[in-house]
Amino acid sequence: MNIYLSIWWIPIALTVAIWAAALMWPTEQSHGDYDFSAAFFALVRFAFASAGSLLVWLAFFIWLFVVGA
Repeated sequence: MNIYLSIWWIPIALTVAIWAAALMWPTEQSHGDYDFSAAFFALVRFAFASAGSLLVWLAFFIWLFVVGA
């Protein structure tokens, strides 16, 4: 029995894994009224998850172009 998966599942699964890790990563609590470290680190995680997702899809489309050419 052969199972054929679409090649699109690789970047989709990687994107889901990146965002799941970014959302479920433990955060520290703020320690006062003017402590924005928790919000800052959440923003940093969002930026890294966005960049990681874009890099995954860029690598995937470059690979498609190279294999298809």
